[in-house]
Amino acid sequence: MNGFLGTGGTFQADLNLVLQLLMGLALLAGWRLARRQKFRAHMYCQSAVIALNLVLIVMIMLPVFNRQVQPQIPEKLHRLYYGVATTHAGLGMLAELFGIYLVLVAATKLLPEALKIKKYKVWMRTELILWWIVLLFGIGTYYYWYGAPAQPQPVPAASQPNLDAARVTVKIVNFSFEPKEITITAGTTVEWIDEKGQHSLAADDGSFESDILEAGGRFAHKYERPGIYPYYCPLHGNKGGQEMAGTVKVEERK
Repeated sequence: MNGFLGTGGTFQADLNLVLQLLMGLALLAGWRLARRQKFRAHMYCQSAVIALNLVLIVMIMLPVFNRQVQPQIPEKLHRLYYGVATTHAGLGMLAELFGIYLVLVAATKLLPEALKIKKYKVWMRTELILWWIVLLFGIGTYYYWYGAPAQPQPVPAASQPNLDAARVTVKIVNFSFEPKEITITAGTTVEWIDEKGQHSLAADDGSFESDILEAGGRFAHKYERPGIYPYYCPLHGNKGGQEMAGTVKVEERK
């Protein structure tokens, strides 16, 4: 799941960012082709970008938005983490739909004359500007999701070591739990600390589920009975140890 840009983003997030930047440059190249009156090449270039972006929306961006952002609307829109992503999504859908409309008008005869625009240059330049605004919001979303430093969070009183000696810590970092597997004795509290990105925690047996944590957030659960307790991140993993998951082994107190 780890990406290739070294920011802690997923592979899909890194791939999408690179492709979006390349598509933005391709649209500029298409604009230059139009200025040189190479209209057929311009049409192919812009249409290919619109089509590829639609694939990325359906395959990557929309599923992630529905899973990680949509449940937090409107309560958390005041936070940059969600506000920037929501603005990006709204403007992005507008840019994509308008781009599809321009392709249909300029490259096909599917629309009736009443629905066609006349001043191609003005509207195509408007689409290009809108696309780059969306791209900047996309870069901002990537930064707040994967690059922004963790914000200091108040530590609950129960988390202080002197108040709860039987406590161990698991770090959430780079879409994994460190350590992935731990062994504790009954009565011990496990505290997860999110060091980067947005994650949540859920037990395979349904005994607990955290809210969505942002970088710096914490969640704790006390294990009372011996047994093996697998858990996972609902945003980036699944039950049964799939992808982002971990295990807590609880032994009897000696």
